[in-house]
Amino acid sequence: MLVAGAARPVAQSRPAVQPRAPVLEIDAPASLRTVAERVARFPLSGLANAMRLAGLTDPGPPIDVVLVAEGSELARRTPSWISGFADPGRSLVVLFPGRTRLYPTDSLEALLQHEVAHVLFSRAARGRPLPRWFNEGLALAAERQVGFEDRSRVAWTRIRHGEVPLSDLERLFTGGPAATRRAYAVSSALVGDVLDRHGDAVAGRILARLGQDRPFPRAFEEATGEPLEAAVGRFWRRRPIWVRWVALAGRPLYQWMVITMLALGAIYAHRRRRAEQRRRWAEEEERELADDLLRQRLRAADVRAPGSAYDEH
Repeated sequence: MLVAGAARPVAQSRPAVQPRAPVLEIDAPASLRTVAERVARFPLSGLANAMRLAGLTDPGPPIDVVLVAEGSELARRTPSWISGFADPGRSLVVLFPGRTRLYPTDSLEALLQHEVAHVLFSRAARGRPLPRWFNEGLALAAERQVGFEDRSRVAWTRIRHGEVPLSDLERLFTGGPAATRRAYAVSSALVGDVLDRHGDAVAGRILARLGQDRPFPRAFEEATGEPLEAAVGRFWRRRPIWVRWVALAGRPLYQWMVITMLALGAIYAHRRRRAEQRRRWAEEEERELADDLLRQRLRAADVRAPGSAYDEH
């Protein structure tokens, strides 16, 4: 068994409060021994954001990290689009290293931090259950900012399915790979919107109130000062302008409008080109007429010239 993070303090912007990094005890089969050694060397300072969002200075007891090979029974029983999961009640994180390129994580290190963050959030909430959308969105907020791929998935979700109620968002996590990706994207954007509006510390306040046996909607309202439904409604209303345009572009009426405008634009451009061609032809004809007139005058002048040269007075 390898141990990671046993003596590494988590970096913090305020030196007065130095939370300890969680201790990770890594276990892996012989086939993944090299991978386990690499995981043990991962810097755990990246978990500083998760600790800060959770409002924790003490991460609690060690967390077991188990690496699972693809040929194992557990890997066969786990859907292929799941690259890892956490069991906070057992202080356990399970990772499938062969699946780490799956959205929303893009590396084994990011996957490790994502799943460990779930354990930390559960500890901050004293083991009380978290809504899946909030748990996943908060883990993604600790890991990275909302990116273009997330925004694109939210826009496409809006186009195809409209605004997603929280009850539907929870079900998306168990609806297959495409639905799961949409669930992650919307959750990430929704939690990011809450943090942008109320500050990062609001996450720790929500988790702390959950730990005091508040239902999540009440914990959310007490921590943010607004009902959960109002925050979700504001989130959908505040989508960026380009998301609204993309959503509008998916409607048949708008598509016909665009096609009509493009056709009218093509007709106008064609008529402008024809008018410009006719103008050039007219100018060329005028130049040719002028040239013909000049040549006729020159020929007339050449005929008179010899007679004038021998005239006698």
